[in-house]
Amino acid sequence: MSVTLRELYDAWREARRGKKPSCNQLAFDAHWADNLLRLQRQLNAGTWQPGRCTSFIATRPKAREIHAPDFGDRVVHHWLVPQLEAIYEPGFIFDSYANRRGKGSHAAVRRLQQFVRQVHVGQGGGWFLQMDVHNFFNSIHRPTLWQMLKTRLLRAGVPDHALQATHALLRRPPLDAGVYQASRFEQRQLVPTHKQLANAAPGCGLPIGNLSSQFFANVYLDQLDQFVKRRLGAPRYLRYVDDFVLVHQDREQLEQWRQQIVEFLARELKLSIKADWQLRRLEDGIDFLGYVVRPTHTLVRRRVIAHARAAIAGWEQAHVRDRLIHATPAELESLRATVASYEGHLRHANSYRLMQSLHRRFRWLPSALRRRRFHHRSLHRRFNFPR
Repeated sequence: MSVTLRELYDAWREARRGKKPSCNQLAFDAHWADNLLRLQRQLNAGTWQPGRCTSFIATRPKAREIHAPDFGDRVVHHWLVPQLEAIYEPGFIFDSYANRRGKGSHAAVRRLQQFVRQVHVGQGGGWFLQMDVHNFFNSIHRPTLWQMLKTRLLRAGVPDHALQATHALLRRPPLDAGVYQASRFEQRQLVPTHKQLANAAPGCGLPIGNLSSQFFANVYLDQLDQFVKRRLGAPRYLRYVDDFVLVHQDREQLEQWRQQIVEFLARELKLSIKADWQLRRLEDGIDFLGYVVRPTHTLVRRRVIAHARAAIAGWEQAHVRDRLIHATPAELESLRATVASYEGHLRHANSYRLMQSLHRRFRWLPSALRRRRFHHRSLHRRFNFPR
């Protein structure tokens, strides 16, 4: 069985979907047929190697490195990862929510609220244990990950070209011949040294920003998921990337599980837990994925509220004078995208009063949205804007 041109054509279309074209993509698209044929030859011959990535620093919600792959590599990722997902997805636990179809952060928050209410209402009181992995993506041990994948993929009968492409993604340091779009000074000032992929331990590290890395992260921590669910028998456990929560009525049981999890991660996966783990009462609220989950309701995290106010206030300062809006269509479109993004986050919480306060603070906002005919019902309903 060999890689077909049709498979790569479909992967190319998927890699382009919903993306603002980069120069790298435009260069690939200009000769897409030749480039897809080249990838086909390399994959079938087992000689494909990932190209250099472009690294930059994202500052929201906190500063971190992003490593964007060459567009040709993105095509290979979209060809390869669905094949691997088809093998692994049936075995993943239900309550793993990152980078999976039908899951996501909002589904994770809803599920956590369900866990909290089950314990708090059914048992009275209750506790939660929240932990996340220290420097997760930079700490993934690639040889260990490759052995996990190799064993499972050989058993599943994966074609040699898919196995070789998987190995190529893990064989060499991910930043070989990469390009950095930030100065060394900016890099040192914004990103702590231990968070920089270039400083990862030998054999460790996956680049954040790759479709393949997102899938590999789930494979790596599936070992933890299976340990917690099968060996420890924890009934209420969920994970989003490397942030995970256990809910239980017995504090001592959670403390015992915590020690066993720490030992398992160090022994089997060469990972450690951040020092700021929490073991607290459910009434204190669980700060999780931009929300604070309580037994009776869910609130938006204060930092998210502050970012929303600051973003809209910054636009106001630049474009609103004497209650008149001075903005180009592109600037109004930027405002709409910002409002829609925060509205999408706020509507998954008990945020009616927050919506009202934003309406009172930015009374010019409905007019700005109407100027571009943005009569989206959700925006008017959630922010209570007059039509």
